[in-house]
Amino acid sequence: MTTNLSFDEINTRLIEANQQDENIRLTHMISSKVEYLDVLVENDNGQLKTSVYHKLAAEPYILPFSSDH
Repeated sequence: MTTNLSFDEINTRLIEANQQDENIRLTHMISSKVEYLDVLVENDNGQLKTSVYHKLAAEPYILPFSSDH
């Protein structure tokens, strides 16, 4: 998520969200970029940029679409 909230406000909201259900836990990381699924989302001076992200560890286990299997 992107937000203009302060770090303390974000932390407070995450703590509250984690108290809603003991089986669901939200984790967070503050950075200018994040890898999510197969997308890299990067904050470049206020502009969000996206690109395809390939997880190196997963590559041997992914069957390409073009393999006809």
